[in-house]
Amino acid sequence: MKREAWFGRAVIGVWLVVMWLLLWGDLNLANLLGGIAVSAFLVVVFPPDDTNDDPIVIRPVKAVSFLLWFAWALIVTNVAVAKEVLLPSSRSDINPAVVACSLRTGSGRLATLVANAITLTPGTLTIDARNRPAVLYVHVLAFESIEATRAEVADLERRVVAAFGTAAEVELVAQP
Repeated sequence: MKREAWFGRAVIGVWLVVMWLLLWGDLNLANLLGGIAVSAFLVVVFPPDDTNDDPIVIRPVKAVSFLLWFAWALIVTNVAVAKEVLLPSSRSDINPAVVACSLRTGSGRLATLVANAITLTPGTLTIDARNRPAVLYVHVLAFESIEATRAEVADLERRVVAAFGTAAEVELVAQP
């Protein structure tokens, strides 16, 4: 087995042990050994696919920039949703809609990051993702227009790809 495959399994195994310990809520030797045993069993019996079709790239400066931008976006959208909840319905901007948004990236990992970022943002939810390149079906609480929603998703995709995409993906998404 390739060295990269063992490394990938080790990373998944460590993550499983950490999750095991967090779920038990108690760091002791029995929980640690139990987590290691369960993790080793799962990684051996259900090995991850070795497709290597989506390389992982992290650009630290762009990644930090994305995380700061996303944290700010979470604050802004939380305030907007809180306003909607607290205002009388006569002054509300709630106008729900579902919009199909095509992504330009062909990476499944990047599409997953975009879809999860949409879902984590209050007032939006990724309902479905299909195909490659992905088409995301996004539920929007305060719908303005199809173009505005697609522009916001495209901006999010551009930021995610700039932080975590390959050079080819960055170039593809940068094109209008």
